[in-house]
Amino acid sequence: MKEVTIVTGSGHGLPERIIKEYGIVIFPFGIHIGNESFKDGVDIMPDEMIKMMYEKKIVPKTSAPTAADIISICKSVKNDGKTPIFVLMSSKLSAATFESINNVGKKLGEDIEIMDTLQAGPGKELIVLEAAKLAKAGKSKEEIVSHTNKVIAGTNSIWGIPDLKYLYLGGRIGRSKVLMGSMMKVIPMVAIRDMEGTISPVGRARSMSQVNQKIVDSIKEDLKKFNANKVKSIVIGHADNKEAAQSLKKIIEENINYEEILVMEFGCAAIIHPGPKAWAAGYYIE
Repeated sequence: MKEVTIVTGSGHGLPERIIKEYGIVIFPFGIHIGNESFKDGVDIMPDEMIKMMYEKKIVPKTSAPTAADIISICKSVKNDGKTPIFVLMSSKLSAATFESINNVGKKLGEDIEIMDTLQAGPGKELIVLEAAKLAKAGKSKEEIVSHTNKVIAGTNSIWGIPDLKYLYLGGRIGRSKVLMGSMMKVIPMVAIRDMEGTISPVGRARSMSQVNQKIVDSIKEDLKKFNANKVKSIVIGHADNKEAAQSLKKIIEENINYEEILVMEFGCAAIIHPGPKAWAAGYYIE
């Protein structure tokens, strides 16, 4: 039985210590800011990108991983005597990534195992981490795929987005909604849930604390839905908003029974569309 290496895309926020601990391999997304192009996590880091977003008042764009990067990873994993499992953000949010990796598989004449998390940001990283734990424990490819599919089915994520201008600049909403949000001083909330793989609005709040309370309420509702008394794993992510992330962690600790919780900073890919100051929680209920 071959050992397994978990491979995933950059920019969603897993801390470097966890990447090293579980032997996760990261491929970089392309980041494009004006006429400049970078590789996420290689020659541009989140704090640098956020600074450029503030100063240039534009929203960067992303591009799928290059064939060369994927081929290099596949060959490296194979040379180590292992087999890769690609655990990716929702195909409905990044279809080009799936296409790129599938094309590499055809070029190499190999059937590459690709798993669609149907998530992004903290929800996606939670699923990656669960898969990586099994790989480190020496589980087979089949065991990892089977369990990870169960994790995908039980994972949801909810986001607070304080500044609508990035969604506007990225072409996601019209200027009238930006003005309305500014006048009403509301924080829109969106979710990626129920294995839909897409972003859906779930309400709005007037303060950070109200957003965090609504996240807690949603987790409680899902615990009832799954007939469970605790959350297996929670990942909180943020984009230059430690205050919101720590406040959310505190209210979760006070109100939710859980096994483990992780707070992380988003990478470049998870910042671009919601913008700086966004924060979110992904959670898995068995």
